Amino acid sequence: MIPRSFEDIAKSDIEALIANGVAERRTLEFKRDLPGNSEKDRKEFLADVTSFANAQGSDILFGIDAPKGVATIIAGMKIDNPDKEVLRWEEVLLAGVEPRLPGIKLRWIDCGEAGGVMLIRVPASTIAPHRVIFARTNRFFGRKSNGKYEMDTQELRDAFTASEALPTRLRALHLEAVDAALRCDLPIFLGGEPTAIVSLIPTTTFREARDLDVTPEHALAPHKPSGHMEAIRMIEGVLLHTNPGEQGAVRSYAVTHRTGRTDMVWTIGRVVDELKKSETKLVWPQRFEDGLLDAAISGASWLNHYGIDGPWLVMATITGIKDYRLVVSSEYWSDPAWRDQATLPPLMIERMNRAALLPLLRSFWLAFGFERPASPFGGDS
Repeated sequence: MIPRSFEDIAKSDIEALIANGVAERRTLEFKRDLPGNSEKDRKEFLADVTSFANAQGSDILFGIDAPKGVATIIAGMKIDNPDKEVLRWEEVLLAGVEPRLPGIKLRWIDCGEAGGVMLIRVPASTIAPHRVIFARTNRFFGRKSNGKYEMDTQELRDAFTASEALPTRLRALHLEAVDAALRCDLPIFLGGEPTAIVSLIPTTTFREARDLDVTPEHALAPHKPSGHMEAIRMIEGVLLHTNPGEQGAVRSYAVTHRTGRTDMVWTIGRVVDELKKSETKLVWPQRFEDGLLDAAISGASWLNHYGIDGPWLVMATITGIKDYRLVVSSEYWSDPAWRDQATLPPLMIERMNRAALLPLLRSFWLAFGFERPASPFGGDS
């Protein structure tokens, strides 16, 4: 795939493919023209797209002349209404593939006098295999280095088994992050205060091998760093953390993995008036919500720069909360939490934004036995 965020790919990126003589590969394909309107052409188009979704995903560029598989010129296409053309092919995909392809994106890129190029980004699917059902077809396609092929019975059985196991494998990555935080299996450690641990994991993690060049300058920053941050290079990637306190504990850190995922950890509560008889253990919901939005949205933005798009799995665990009360308002606190740790229901998101994360925000409040208000902090829900 082109190593840039889908929305940021522009004419200059297309020109760079030509200037560098980029060749087709398993995750990048060039086509001179859009398919025709015949039944045969549409079936071929659907077979191409599903074969990539059933494999490692790909960017498909229509409007690139690539004899012998090497991009040589922007052939371009003259379309009166590009938006309508993109919509037409989106509808072809919607009606001709089962199950629906998650996370697929199409857009038109204006290349000036040369015409336009249509880009389709096909992520490796989390619910593969997909079949072509257009015009009474019922066929599954896979992908090899020399092109697509029809999958046999054993390959289909393996594909279905892999899809069923994927959610468990993705969740295990988050549980590793939780375990590392709780066991202090890192070069830094947290204090005993209530803590949130959020993992952002592309659903293609096990379908696309990655080894990103992560540097301290480009790693994900921890939530609300105070003072200067410190960086630690690790086998897994780069860890950035806030200044240690008096006891040597940090309040926030983030790990950017070379495999293309992130973990962010930060404290969400503390003991108030701990030297008095009336000491109270409190958790502030806004600390969790602000941190979750930071971890998910900033993490997705960081990964976008490497051409890694959704769908994403967002997982959050809160620890050390037993006997702590949620500060519902300045006049009201919840009852003490009865459990010490809660892993919130995982959330699969295709397009990362605040609205998509609301189910996790609601689950957090329920961990303290309280329904989340529509506007808990006087702003938008």
